[in-house]
Amino acid sequence: MKNKMCCILVTLIAFCALYIRFSNEIIKYNNYFEISNEVRYVDSDILEEDYEDIIKAKEAAIEEEKKKEEAKKKEEIKKQEVKKQQAIEKVQEKPKQEEKKEEIKEEKPVISTTKNEVITGKMSGYGPDCVGCSGYVAYGKYVGNGNIYYNDKEYGKVRIVAGDKKYKFGTIVKINDSMLAIVLDRGGSIGIGKKFLFDLLYESEKEAYKYGVSYNTKFEILRNGF
Repeated sequence: MKNKMCCILVTLIAFCALYIRFSNEIIKYNNYFEISNEVRYVDSDILEEDYEDIIKAKEAAIEEEKKKEEAKKKEEIKKQEVKKQQAIEKVQEKPKQEEKKEEIKEEKPVISTTKNEVITGKMSGYGPDCVGCSGYVAYGKYVGNGNIYYNDKEYGKVRIVAGDKKYKFGTIVKINDSMLAIVLDRGGSIGIGKKFLFDLLYESEKEAYKYGVSYNTKFEILRNGF
């Protein structure tokens, strides 16, 4: 009797051990199956997202190409319009130029009725150290330092001359179409109807003597007085 009970007990224990082991295997299998399904589900989502991104990227590239093509077409149209406009302007310019030429032909030249006084005669020279000279010109400017120029507001740097009383101080004279001078002094033998028409100031009497008297000198009065 005891032996039978022992056998039954051992059998039950073995059966329980097998059942427990079998149950664990089933649990492991179920867990593996669930994990595998989750991985597959995740992988499928990733693949679907990648595919959508690829499609979007292709569509964006196609759209960009279309925009570039449209921009090129617009640029070409603009260039053609500019060329047409330039051609039209060239055609229109020719008659305008002809009109201008005709207008110039019809215009009459304006002749000035006023002329500067021009006289011809002799010109002498003198220095601030001449006999009876004080180093000052009649206008009051000191020239004893050898300064033979005057800075005029209108004509700039000009030579100093002695002239007839007819010409006020500040009168501008062009000498032989090359030199500008200003009347700032007088002289006993200088003036219209006298020995010399004008007397040009030099740095010294010695310097004036080198150049001597200038004959048939042309004097043009550009301005009478300041």
